[in-house]
Amino acid sequence: MVRNNFIFPILFFACFHSNAQNNWGFESKLRNGYLSPHRAVMDHLPVERVWAGELSFYVELKDTSTWSKYYDKPRIGISTFFNQTGNTPILGHAFGVFAFGELPFYRKNGFSLNARIGTGIAYLTKVFDQETNPKNVAVSSHFNGTVILGMNLRYNFNKSALAIAAEMTHFSNGSSKMPNLGLNYPFLGLSYSRQFGENSNTEKSYTVSESGMPWQFGVNAIFSRKEVFPVSGKKYPVYGLNLYTRKIFSPKVGVELALDGIYKTTILDYLPEFEKKPIDIVQLGIFAGYVLSFDRVSAIVGMGGYFRDRYLPEDRFYHRIGVRYQMKSNLQFGWTLKSNWGKADYWEWSVGYIFNRKKK
Repeated sequence: MVRNNFIFPILFFACFHSNAQNNWGFESKLRNGYLSPHRAVMDHLPVERVWAGELSFYVELKDTSTWSKYYDKPRIGISTFFNQTGNTPILGHAFGVFAFGELPFYRKNGFSLNARIGTGIAYLTKVFDQETNPKNVAVSSHFNGTVILGMNLRYNFNKSALAIAAEMTHFSNGSSKMPNLGLNYPFLGLSYSRQFGENSNTEKSYTVSESGMPWQFGVNAIFSRKEVFPVSGKKYPVYGLNLYTRKIFSPKVGVELALDGIYKTTILDYLPEFEKKPIDIVQLGIFAGYVLSFDRVSAIVGMGGYFRDRYLPEDRFYHRIGVRYQMKSNLQFGWTLKSNWGKADYWEWSVGYIFNRKKK
């Protein structure tokens, strides 16, 4: 299941592709940070500073027929990375690949302030083992999904650029195998990029901007699976229904409000001394999120809270970060990480339908 998470970074990158006259180049980055123990049982893990290296291929978009016209030369690309973990004997090392989008919010006199979001797959060399590595309470599978969020300040000169960045990197298998507290790394980074060429193809791309449209109403059907303790225990399916309304005020600003109904069968294994009826394990919550629109792709990040959760096996509040892909019809597909204050709950796979979507 975790390996299949890589399908969405590919989709994320492919949907952003534009065929206009776009500059392209390479960027190298060195990052330094630390392992943030977001649970008390992880306090023994951080023992050393964390260094990470990254090499990226990027395209700087100048298209005027897609979402990129609303930004001043945004970047999309693919990155490979190597990551220390903060505890080599227990956690080993991490390396992998992710797709990213970088959005400039301010440009002046060669300087640009950019937001960056990426998602991909990571391989960690050491995982939990009851006999040989019992202190690794954070990671139990070699393959994990990764999410990268950050900001950078870049100075452009000639065909080169230097940048300083503040970023957060997260590794998790979405509780598809336990234990899975996940790993969180705050980083500061320094990068150098060099532009090498220009794509001369002038074919235009299809745009489906929802900017300025009325409030939309839709539904998402959600499926996942989640493992519970003990380690190598049973994997339970998770089902959900997400009723939402959203409005894209501009390509840079959108909001989504949702009512979540979640049938999490893992709760059947929680407090086994209590007999549970099917209705007892239903969780109901309210969610609010911020949406960035990129034509067919939208990114969403937000927070919700349960107003009905009889047993409360996790925290009262939950978070989502992910992407959705809009078909030419009213169908959409999504991939989202649901978490509780830095600890992954599960990966959400969703199929949705917008009831009142209309093209301009």
